[in-house]
Amino acid sequence: MLLAGVVMKLGAYGCLRVAMGLFPHGMDPWGFSLMGIGSWRDVFAVLAVIGIVYGALVALVQTDFKFVIGYSSVSHMGFVLLGLLTLNRIGMTGAVLQMFSHGIIAGLLFGIVGRLVYERTHTRQLADLEKMHLSKQLPFAAWAFVIAGMASMGLPGFSGFVAELQVMVGSWSVNPWWTGFSGVGIVVGVAYTWRALQKGFFSDAPHHDPSHESQKTSLHAMAAITWPEITGVSLLTLVSLVVGLYPRILLDSIEPAVKALLAGGGQ
Repeated sequence: MLLAGVVMKLGAYGCLRVAMGLFPHGMDPWGFSLMGIGSWRDVFAVLAVIGIVYGALVALVQTDFKFVIGYSSVSHMGFVLLGLLTLNRIGMTGAVLQMFSHGIIAGLLFGIVGRLVYERTHTRQLADLEKMHLSKQLPFAAWAFVIAGMASMGLPGFSGFVAELQVMVGSWSVNPWWTGFSGVGIVVGVAYTWRALQKGFFSDAPHHDPSHESQKTSLHAMAAITWPEITGVSLLTLVSLVVGLYPRILLDSIEPAVKALLAGGGQ
């Protein structure tokens, strides 16, 4: 949770506060174009789009529950880089908001999988989890993941929607192709989230026949979800909802800082 919520943002924060602040003309055009790429801005934007789509596609084929969330983080952080490279107010504001939003949502997802599920099942393999019918054994964890999954997909009402929408609008004004290919990553994001949800919690796969009785016993022996766990999940979900429904609570602080950075040399 610490890695996804905080450490993954250090690189983007360094780009924003150090690279872009100290070297504002590093993204200026080269004076020539090669295959439509005419500046380092274009180079890194292409890499950001590749990261969005590639991270989503790799998450789609993972067999480890945590790896699905890990590679989804790679995809979502691509939106942060893309937003910074728009070099306009709405795109960069969305990038900063995405840094906050992803920290909350990824922390929530890792908390559900690592704490609520793994601590009770001792496995992260989707092939094993789909035989445990966790929606019946751990209903709170199942429905918490449904809500967290919707937030991760960027559905309206959650913080991820506002952040990714701003990045997409900002990138559209610069290069519509960036926005179009990034949209593919969002669509694949729906697919891998749905797959993880179905396999991890709502699968109809039968139990293993040889160990049916022992497995049934172990499922009934699963510890109940504790109040501290419920509180942690509820607080993270509430934060994402509050920011999604009233983004001004953060945008009023983010926008002046972005405007000051752009006025200092950004385009």
